[in-house]
Amino acid sequence: MAFYEDERGFLYESVKWHTRKKHVFIEKYLEIWTQNVRKDRPTLDIIDLFASTGLCYCDEAERYGLTEPTWAGSALLAASCLQRYPRGKILYLNTYNPDQEDCKKQKQNLIRLLSGVTGFELKLSSHPIEKALPEAIKEINPRYPNLWLLDPYGASDLPWEIVQTIGNFRGRYQRNGVEVIRKPEMIITLVTFDLQRNIDTNPHILSTALGLPEKEWRPKFDALIKSGKNTREAIIELYVGRLADLYEKPPIVAEINSTDERNIVYCLLLCTDHNAGHYVMELRKLREMEEWRINEWRKEAVKITARRRLAPDQSDLSKFF
Repeated sequence: MAFYEDERGFLYESVKWHTRKKHVFIEKYLEIWTQNVRKDRPTLDIIDLFASTGLCYCDEAERYGLTEPTWAGSALLAASCLQRYPRGKILYLNTYNPDQEDCKKQKQNLIRLLSGVTGFELKLSSHPIEKALPEAIKEINPRYPNLWLLDPYGASDLPWEIVQTIGNFRGRYQRNGVEVIRKPEMIITLVTFDLQRNIDTNPHILSTALGLPEKEWRPKFDALIKSGKNTREAIIELYVGRLADLYEKPPIVAEINSTDERNIVYCLLLCTDHNAGHYVMELRKLREMEEWRINEWRKEAVKITARRRLAPDQSDLSKFF
């Protein structure tokens, strides 16, 4: 993996500009937790199973005239949320890379970034997703709110079994004498462009993502195509259907287009047991994400992009944003 290293030795994952849109979605959703706080709020755990280095760098920023080329990734966004949330409890970060040296660098970068940060208990691991998940589950109490960030590099990196295990990780508690079932919240990146290009040449990749053999999903896919859906729309509908069955409520979907606005590259799926309408209204602060255009980002990016980088001895994450 290619890293960008700044003058202080911090490592940034090299990404495309559309990745910034994804992180703004996550950032704005986390703001709902921190800006709507009541004194009786429960504890909150956040689990990021694809944490990488915690920082992002985009060499396209200058090409497109898009302000600051670096920003905080999902791991730092989660840390900032828990630092500001009155009862932040656990931040579980898993950063993995098949290259052992790069994996070590990613973990060291996170340790350095979060050294001295208070307001939550930090837990770090460096495992493939199949091993990281059971370790994370051991640390989390499902009776209290927990948010899972699932942002794989490619579609095959997030098998359906992982999503299903998290979706079924539920806690029970009493409220006014009535048993309540608490479901985890998930923000999932569905890498649609990866699924689209492999649907015929490597259909097993879609089978892995859906947790279904081809003989089960292919007829449904073909029927959706015949009904007028394009390949991307059909894939999303199949996946959303699986999530709706698992979660007993359909997810909120935000499609993310490429930097040049020509193609949808992936979509974000928010699974929450709260009133979806409320969160949609909150997220509209961003405008409808599928309608964002480069010129809008040129005007707005200054407001949402990190203006100051974290100094080596800086422990107040709010000054990083």
